[in-house]
Amino acid sequence: MSTPTFHILGLGSMGSIIAYALQQKYPTYNIVPLLRSDTKVQQFKEKYDSKLTLHRQYNNKTDISNSFELTTDLNNVKETHIDNLIITTKTFQTIEALKPIWNKIDKNTNIILIQNGIGTYDILVEEFPEIKSKKFKIFQGVIAHAVFGSSNNFSEFYHAAFLDLKVAQINGFKDENNKIQSIADVEDMINHNELLMTLKEIDIDCKVMSYQELIIGQIKKFCINCCINGWTSILNCMNGDFSYDKDATLELFEQTVEEVIKVFSKSPDYKKVFDYENKEGMPLLDVTFKDDYRMLAEWVYQIGVVDCGGNSSSMRQDVINKRGTEIDFINGYVVKLGKKMELSPSEYKVNHIVVNLHKLKCEMIKHDGAN
Repeated sequence: MSTPTFHILGLGSMGSIIAYALQQKYPTYNIVPLLRSDTKVQQFKEKYDSKLTLHRQYNNKTDISNSFELTTDLNNVKETHIDNLIITTKTFQTIEALKPIWNKIDKNTNIILIQNGIGTYDILVEEFPEIKSKKFKIFQGVIAHAVFGSSNNFSEFYHAAFLDLKVAQINGFKDENNKIQSIADVEDMINHNELLMTLKEIDIDCKVMSYQELIIGQIKKFCINCCINGWTSILNCMNGDFSYDKDATLELFEQTVEEVIKVFSKSPDYKKVFDYENKEGMPLLDVTFKDDYRMLAEWVYQIGVVDCGGNSSSMRQDVINKRGTEIDFINGYVVKLGKKMELSPSEYKVNHIVVNLHKLKCEMIKHDGAN
């Protein structure tokens, strides 16, 4: 039996904690971080000995990995076939990052998307239509861990909160028109998939679930992103700074999530999940949050502001460092979906304001006009 091989596309905040967890649990596995250029690979090797430094703020410990000796760039992947591909790049970077290695990927490749926001799968199918026609195995990961990188060292990260990783299949079903899965379907999927079995064993608290459970978890995580990422980037603040005025924060969060839920519940892509009925042999699904926006806002506050108060959102970090951001896949996706369904602009106005303020802030930062 050949040694399991895992390629990790993107060694940023989320890629780093997954790579480390894989290395610690399975030191004999081939773990291949894929960086964007040979220059970056050489810098990682010469300056940092191909090691990651993870400061675990939740327990005041620091972990240093062993060297990731198989690290390479996208144009020099030696394997002829990629068996397991973990994608943790920024959403807007995904297509260009995949192009150099797409000839090594097929329907036998396990692909998992672990990224902020929603919409990457849609653009993947547009760029690579064989994903649907040949039923590629695509999984979605919704990660709640709070991690941010150092401004001075691209191999150093701060793990602010240890939460979980929710995973489910989103493509490759026998019937793509019916993705609702039973408990038995999920168990069978786990037992016959190398990627899923491995993720469940590493120290990342991975929960493999049905498609419908994942969508609910994804939408709830998406609400956190919509409330935290855009606003922290605009205000240039840590997550915990929202606690200075809890009432004002909760009002802002409630207005934001109300739009998210109302827009998503009207979309044909999510209707079966929002209309889901609990039955014997099927996963128990709690969708009560869709009818209580205040309760959802308070949940977002607890996770984003209290539990992850010491975190600096990835979007804030991108703005500070004058990098591209994922705003079009977060609050911007709410706007895009609303426009696609020809809803009144009033139904997504708060999220539209976030997008516009964020983009204005980015331009100000680029021209040294704002802090």
